[in-house]
Amino acid sequence: MACNSLNHDPQDSYGPGTVVDTDFLPLPAECRRLLRIFAARTPGFTKDNTLLDGVVFHGDDLPCIPGPIKSQAVTAVLHAMVGIVGLEILHLRGISASTVTLVDINHAGLYPATAALVNIDGHTGPSVINLPTVPQWDKDRASNSPLVYRATAIYETADKGVWFQLHGSLDSWKTLALLGIGKDLDAEIRTNDTAYALIQDRVRKYRAREIEQLMVAKGLSGSIVFSPEGWRQTEMGRSLARHPLINYRQQTQCPSLEPPLFPKVNDKRPLAGIKVVELVRIIAGTAAGAALASMGAVVIRVNSSKLKDYTPAQPSSLMAGKITIDLDLEDPADHKRLTRLFEQADVILQGYRLRCLEHRGFGLQAALEMANKRGKGIIYVDENCYGPDGYYAERPGWQQVADAAAGSSYVMGQSFSSPSGQGVLPSLPISDMSTGILIALTVMCAIRDRTKFSSSYYSYASLIVYNIAILDLDIRLYQRQVI
Repeated sequence: MACNSLNHDPQDSYGPGTVVDTDFLPLPAECRRLLRIFAARTPGFTKDNTLLDGVVFHGDDLPCIPGPIKSQAVTAVLHAMVGIVGLEILHLRGISASTVTLVDINHAGLYPATAALVNIDGHTGPSVINLPTVPQWDKDRASNSPLVYRATAIYETADKGVWFQLHGSLDSWKTLALLGIGKDLDAEIRTNDTAYALIQDRVRKYRAREIEQLMVAKGLSGSIVFSPEGWRQTEMGRSLARHPLINYRQQTQCPSLEPPLFPKVNDKRPLAGIKVVELVRIIAGTAAGAALASMGAVVIRVNSSKLKDYTPAQPSSLMAGKITIDLDLEDPADHKRLTRLFEQADVILQGYRLRCLEHRGFGLQAALEMANKRGKGIIYVDENCYGPDGYYAERPGWQQVADAAAGSSYVMGQSFSSPSGQGVLPSLPISDMSTGILIALTVMCAIRDRTKFSSSYYSYASLIVYNIAILDLDIRLYQRQVI
């Protein structure tokens, strides 16, 4: 197996805090190495060599996703871990005694593109947005405005070599207004390049910390493009470093509950009969719900048609196997309907800002009280950008922001020999989709443990924590000649 050391040669490394392979391992072998690392670092994950050695990775030796980050290998490993926990649940249900998990690495490489793999009436990709059969939740993006399009991009600040990931979020005009760009300019700006040049001119008036604080003060999203080491040295980076990638814990403050029995159903999939309430609008949580549905869970997606939905692909690829319900929590009757869904659920998956739903009566504590009242434990999952604590925990964030903050964009920029400090986004929504399968893994671990030990469980998943894990010094990066 290849040995490695911290690489400081600027011709070979990808900036501060990066480690590069000294030799290349074919993908199947690299996946086996990484599986052992992630299994050892995951609290509650099996140490049974029969299950770990029972994973068979097959596929091409070279990665299909461009760039030095081992996203394809890590995604394949997360799917393998889902398979292992799925087998453990099948063992508990008395359905199967198998110890073999098969993972197609090539398919795992395509998994991050799932959100774009859409075909509706012969239309594919972004063209589905304008179909009359697809709800137009975001008319600004559907307008094809160059300013709206370029409101989410990476720009250089007044600090030479320091770049900033701007993000238009669900209302690009709010972000643009902070830079002095109003809708009155929309008709004048006809190309994406012209829009980028205008926004770049405005961003360059600010130092990096100034524009960061401006976005924080206004409750908007965005991040300085940090190197991996630069992020680790921030207080927020230190806070998140204390948490494992796959993080769930038993709620010991709850009274002892009887371990629930799995429903008696003909479906032989691991999660058959498990009920999940999905309260998300963006990709990661939606991908998690799709993965849980594929494992047999009954997934009920709750959203309001009065809110923007950023994922136009969701009517097909990420909605497979789900039931959808349109509820408005401002309506007392709809509020009661969601309360009843909570009372019936095994899993609550929420992807709004941390503690946002507490004000509506649907936070963790309300879910635990409901579970105690019914005598059956519940699993509550928070999915967000910045994790469970630290000064940015309740700040809104997106995949692009997480990639910029934790160092993935910086590494990609270095791999393309971009100007010092400039970020380049990974080619797919990798952290979004991979966090989705990570959430599914966390939920399945909690379901397994609830069956064995009873009680309720709380878990979280974070886009930035995923980025931190994939840039870990033990995971390493591909050499330049490989990518």
